[in-house]
Amino acid sequence: MASNVNVIVVGSAGCGKTSLVAAFGRWFEREFGERPAYVNLDPGVLKLPYEPSYDVRSIVRVDALMRDEGLGPNGAMIRAAEIIEERVGEVVGEIEALEPPAGYTLIDTPGQIELFLFRDMGPKIVEALSENSRTIAVYIMDPSLASTPSGLAINFSLAIVTRLRLRVPVVSIINKSDLPIVLRFEELTKDESRLMEEIAAEEQGLIADLSMNFIKFVGEFSKAMRVVKVSAKTGDGMAELYNLVNDALCECGDLT
Repeated sequence: MASNVNVIVVGSAGCGKTSLVAAFGRWFEREFGERPAYVNLDPGVLKLPYEPSYDVRSIVRVDALMRDEGLGPNGAMIRAAEIIEERVGEVVGEIEALEPPAGYTLIDTPGQIELFLFRDMGPKIVEALSENSRTIAVYIMDPSLASTPSGLAINFSLAIVTRLRLRVPVVSIINKSDLPIVLRFEELTKDESRLMEEIAAEEQGLIADLSMNFIKFVGEFSKAMRVVKVSAKTGDGMAELYNLVNDALCECGDLT
């Protein structure tokens, strides 16, 4: 088995995937004195805070599709995903050929999580990469979307969906730990009784019952899952993220 580790960063739009890839890479370089490989799989991004070792925009760009094929932003993103899927072998080959001295490849995914998770492009890329290298996904929770009981449930459920769709170990982190709203996230995850009370206040009738049952399921899942707090803005939590990734990849580690 190849010694390289692929770290695939996924999450909802605006959660800070690209910023985290850049911040984690900078920390890695300072800590170990070696540069990881950076991969951009977002065909719609206009500017990156890191220098990509491989950039999928070398084969397809959303702005070019909009101009040349008269597509809107969403249609162009879907078309780009189809083109990438058709050329998965080429994309994976380019990534595998990088062989970074640091042994780590940080993979930045499209802003829209559904483009990577729910179309075939993402799972096919991950499956191919995981055949020859250790591969793990980092799911980013955005605290602004996890500050309510329903938002918290959605975030944890998307982490589960990420695991089911990509079929590789998944670790979860909460980004933007420098924001006060993260305290609200911690309150909801630590006190299940309070969480139930807030669900009852937030919803009524059958929806409230369904929400509570779902939260119980999510609660059992979250108890077994370590969620590390990081900040791409300040650089806090990068060592913890590195340890979390390595623990999950270790056979004796907790894959949850």
